[in-house]
Amino acid sequence: MTSYNATDLIPLDGFTPLHLDKNVTVPSKIQYACGLNALEGWLNVDFFDDALIWNFGHIGGVPRNIAEGVYKLNLLERHPFPDNHFDYAFCEDFIEHVQQKDAILFLSEAYRTLKPGGVLRLATPGLHGVMNSHFNKPSYESILENHDAAYTRWGHVHFFSHESLKTMALYLGFRKYRQRSYGKSWHKALKNLETRAEQAEYKINIYAELTK
Repeated sequence: MTSYNATDLIPLDGFTPLHLDKNVTVPSKIQYACGLNALEGWLNVDFFDDALIWNFGHIGGVPRNIAEGVYKLNLLERHPFPDNHFDYAFCEDFIEHVQQKDAILFLSEAYRTLKPGGVLRLATPGLHGVMNSHFNKPSYESILENHDAAYTRWGHVHFFSHESLKTMALYLGFRKYRQRSYGKSWHKALKNLETRAEQAEYKINIYAELTK
């Protein structure tokens, strides 16, 4: 975890998340559920749920770049953006935290707000990687233990495979689904965005780009 100087932090009890309103200029790139990884030149949004607040507490406050550059947004409701607005969207390690029906809603809103030809890049723990890491010919006891390691401890709910994610994306209207690898993209704006190198090293995450 990144270390911060005291001057880089705002006390948690004095922090109020930013909210989007009509005076906010919305750029052409959006990062969903950014956590502590705010990207320069992007609209960074997060729900500021218990997991992120937990991170703030362990750091000792709210990093200024988060407090001053990340907007609170519930991704499981209608997004407050017009149709066909964004050129690029990025989301790392979010959709595994929501029910499948909620992932459908999120992806449909991401699709609606992308421009034709716009691209959504997703990084998420994949079902094949999770099964190989935690449930590869296990015993009953190890399954119970790995329920915690794979699901409960991190608030994970549902893991996609490329096959299931592609199925969902194409039914929602995306024209193309391309498998990618960690940090690699044909689009300059989408290169080297991921932060979880260890999940790529152990072949847990999947990476995909969905084109509207």
